[in-house]
Amino acid sequence: MKKNIVIAVISLVFLAIPLCAAAQGVTGTPAAVIQDGNYEFGPVLEGTMVVHEFIVENTGTAPLQIENIKTGCGCTTADFTKTIPPGGKGNITIKGNTRGYGGNVFERHITVFTNDPKNQTLSLLMKGKVDEFAEVAPSTAVLKGKTDESIEVTVTVQPDKKYPFKIVESYMEKSLEGKIEYKMITLENGYVLQIKNSLHTAGQYFGRIFLKTDSPDNPEITIPVTGRIG
Repeated sequence: MKKNIVIAVISLVFLAIPLCAAAQGVTGTPAAVIQDGNYEFGPVLEGTMVVHEFIVENTGTAPLQIENIKTGCGCTTADFTKTIPPGGKGNITIKGNTRGYGGNVFERHITVFTNDPKNQTLSLLMKGKVDEFAEVAPSTAVLKGKTDESIEVTVTVQPDKKYPFKIVESYMEKSLEGKIEYKMITLENGYVLQIKNSLHTAGQYFGRIFLKTDSPDNPEITIPVTGRIG
């Protein structure tokens, strides 16, 4: 008799498990599908914020959770739908800042983490060519030498043919006042910035020279200046 009671209790427990699971909404399996995980944009000007929306489908029978997204660097961010019901769609919006990528290809591999047991990680790709507004060489003006030396550096600024401009004004940060002198020379196809050290005691300094342009595409060019005098 006792044996029959034990068997009956065990049977009721096993019958109750799926009923509880169903009540809690944990039946079924999510299935994440991204039809096109690669996005290649056309050439953009350096500094452009590139934005693209990837569509995520849940073809499974349970809610799909997008748990986390890794973009690879701080220049790229992601906004996304956290929960997608069965048969529904969500989105992952990627924003990439192309500043500093002029003349190169901007390429970011993004990893998406989900609760889909078959696709716990999904890969996205955003890439495209980034045009330079101007070729600045060297990109940072470094003045290095002894206190009794004449220390100068020349920076050339050559506009890209696709984005012609004129420099209409220039100024430097206060941190450079009394430490450098500079002169702007206009050439037929660009500009030359001559920078001379004015600090005649040992020390270091850092600041920026700003070149204002007449272009709405890029109203200002920034040139970092570093001095190491000893």
